[in-house]
Amino acid sequence: MDSESDSTTAARAPVRLHGRAEEQRRLHDTLAGLRAGRGAAVVVTGEPGSGRSVLLAAAAGSAAGCAVHRLGGVESEAALPWAWCQRLLLRLAEDLPAPPGGETGVLTDVLAGRCPPEAAPAVASALRAVLAASPAGRPLLLCVDDAHRLDRVSLQVIGLLARRVHGLRAGLLLTAVTGHPALAALDGIDTLRLPPLDDAAARLLLADAAPPERPDGLCPATAAEALALAAGNPLALTELAAAARADDRRGPLVLPPDSRWRADCGRRFRQLPDGARAVVAAVLVGGPLAPDALHTAARRAGWHPGAVDAALASGLVAPAEDGTTAVPGRLLRQVLRAEVPLADRHAAHRLLADVLDPGRFRPHRALHRLAGGTGPAERAAAELERATDRADHRTADAVLEDAADFAPRPGLRERWLTLAARHAFLAGGSERSRALLHRVPPEGVPAGTHAVRSLAEGELLLRDGAPSEAYRHLSLAAGLFPDDCRESAARALMLAGEAAFLAGDFAGYSALAQRARPLRHADDTPAAHLVADHFAGMTATFEGRYGEAGRLLRNVMRLAGGAADPYWALWAAQAAYTLGDAARAHSFAAASADAARRRGEAALVPAALVYQALAALLTDRCAAAEEAALDGLRLARRTGQRNLAVDHLAVLALVSALRGDGEDAAARVRSVTRQVSAWGLGRPAAFGRWASACADLADDRPADALARLAGMAEDAVGRQTNLVIRQLATPHFVEAAVRCDRRANAAEALRGYHAWAASGTSAARLALAHRCHALLERDDAAADEQFRQAALLHQRDGAVLELAKTELFHAHRLRRARKPGPARELLQEAVQIFQRFDAASWTRRATAELRATGARTRSPGDRGGGAAAELTPQQARICELVARGATNQEVADALVLSVRTVEYHLRNVFTRLGVRSRVELASCFR
Repeated sequence: MDSESDSTTAARAPVRLHGRAEEQRRLHDTLAGLRAGRGAAVVVTGEPGSGRSVLLAAAAGSAAGCAVHRLGGVESEAALPWAWCQRLLLRLAEDLPAPPGGETGVLTDVLAGRCPPEAAPAVASALRAVLAASPAGRPLLLCVDDAHRLDRVSLQVIGLLARRVHGLRAGLLLTAVTGHPALAALDGIDTLRLPPLDDAAARLLLADAAPPERPDGLCPATAAEALALAAGNPLALTELAAAARADDRRGPLVLPPDSRWRADCGRRFRQLPDGARAVVAAVLVGGPLAPDALHTAARRAGWHPGAVDAALASGLVAPAEDGTTAVPGRLLRQVLRAEVPLADRHAAHRLLADVLDPGRFRPHRALHRLAGGTGPAERAAAELERATDRADHRTADAVLEDAADFAPRPGLRERWLTLAARHAFLAGGSERSRALLHRVPPEGVPAGTHAVRSLAEGELLLRDGAPSEAYRHLSLAAGLFPDDCRESAARALMLAGEAAFLAGDFAGYSALAQRARPLRHADDTPAAHLVADHFAGMTATFEGRYGEAGRLLRNVMRLAGGAADPYWALWAAQAAYTLGDAARAHSFAAASADAARRRGEAALVPAALVYQALAALLTDRCAAAEEAALDGLRLARRTGQRNLAVDHLAVLALVSALRGDGEDAAARVRSVTRQVSAWGLGRPAAFGRWASACADLADDRPADALARLAGMAEDAVGRQTNLVIRQLATPHFVEAAVRCDRRANAAEALRGYHAWAASGTSAARLALAHRCHALLERDDAAADEQFRQAALLHQRDGAVLELAKTELFHAHRLRRARKPGPARELLQEAVQIFQRFDAASWTRRATAELRATGARTRSPGDRGGGAAAELTPQQARICELVARGATNQEVADALVLSVRTVEYHLRNVFTRLGVRSRVELASCFR
């Protein structure tokens, strides 16, 4: 519609915009140039509802010192030649003088409506002359909203004028819909495209737009659904927020009847010719259609040859990257379902049921047969369930959600929505899964549906919520599944155990272990046996029955050995890690991740990567552990699994701490603290405490480390610390206790640790036990023997970093025993290892100890001239990011490091590689 005119310099109230700071800055620079006498033109493009008009209003309101004319396109005048130019001339006549010389005639002809279309260049030239002849004073700013709605001739004129406005004290700001055919007339003008809002800006806008009766904002499920539907569109977000009214909403979130976004989509659909509307209907009900299916449908239905092109030009359907044609976005699909007549949708379903290849599109064909009523409804429903059970998760999710509207009997709708939610979660769509579950009542549904819903809800909460709530849902689900679904019941029980483990609720874990015992009956499935043995093995570990635990956990690995199920492999990785079998733990974790990727189960990959990282740490492969944890962190965030993201951050903190990078470890621990406290996450809390203690030891603060580790028995709110992690931290507790002269406490802790390490297969853990014995020994000869045993075991298992620490401790003992020669040999090797691992704190300690033996040393950071191949893995990762143009802050964010650490590494890299700038550094990594 026509916008108001403002030819004064009165100040306007600022318009609040979210996520458009860069676009506002660019328009601000344009206005600053205009005030300085530099004419300019900018066209702002974006999808309907992207905020073009709001941004334009904000720019007009901030154009202090300018005469502002706002003159938008009017759809009802789009077919009238010169209509917009006539309105412009009438508006400008108020502020500007008559045009000079012969320019008057052509403009008079425009006003009189007798100017031919081919005179557009002359009219544009006359308008430029009018602007050039205006007296010195305020610059003129012409704001044209919805320029794509101008009549064709006026749009041509404004394009000509905008490309010739430089040198004048005048500016043009225009808006238009992205991809509109009318934009061809504006070619060559500086374009500012508005992308969808990012997640942070969308959440801020959604919070601002929440209804007055919801001062605390929308409930999490409704907010997640609104964010997913709107896909970053500001108008859609605002209108969806206004439509949300209550937490107990069970239907899908829909736009209100008076929605402007919905009205625009409806108008575009109704303006299409009949054949194009039929194309939209077919693509709408058919989901992404392959080109051959679309062409077959077009031929079978007898659509006009240009129908597909007309539908594509409307923007209501669009080509995807894989070559298919689809309705872009869930919200547009929702709106079109309301706009496309029911008879047209039924006809489209019947058409597609007839033309789709039953081999390639079995789930979709079953849906179309059900929706189109082409056969018995119950038979079609049964076929649909069989088809979706074999389909990939994204396909099953979409088909089941659509099919829910055609469920032929009570209870089936809720079952299909619940199954869709389960498929959505496995495919990596946590927020979508939560939104689908929100449409299913927790009570009053069939028992089977209740069981699947509780399992889905529980696993969602396990990965992104309070583990205590996850425990409640999952333990309930385990008791709801019927006898013919024992594998699902066992899976729910196992996940409930993980929730108890995560929360530090070991009483709850023991209760689950009791429930798991009957699963070991001879006629139960291998999955049930695996779960029962896993519970029994972990319980035996907690209770110190290490021989029994080893037998049971090795049986878990045997049962999982030939299975392709990512859950089984993950649980086997946990068992192997508990036993200290680094190779098998890594192998099972990698198999779990690979199986999940093959099956399209993106949600299961981050959990597997946790154990890949931990298995790598068992043998001091810090670079591999960090790489796995960073990959897992990115995937956990992408799939909406914040608890797993915290797990990976805790592992990253431990990697830094074991290398002696106290500052990095502290930064990584801080990044997990808030969520650990909010949701009671015992496992990452224990890892964080352990990591902080390791950093304290590296920085020679044994009393601080001892206080942290002694407090691991119970956290601040009474949860028991993860017992396996407490055991893993024992060598560091012993080290701290010995250095604080608390030898009795150290000896008591070591007894249990040595028994645990000796029962497993980990030479690395047994090596740490021998090192602890050496630290406790009063007799130098006995200590030497224990240190040598530890070194041999480190070498056998490849734990090189821990070998260097053992050599440092051994050398310290030798130096105090007045044996500087043997101490010097050990320290020289230790320094080299610490430098190779980029372990700065440990390098400083070993270097100081080496000087104390009388040896001459180089500075810790000097390892010779070197080339890029000599960089540490972390330095190489930093350089690769810098080579791609990342700032130090962006590198720190990507690797979860402090900026100061990044700067420290870059200084060392510059020195080693002999480069003087980031440009030179980048050239080394291209």
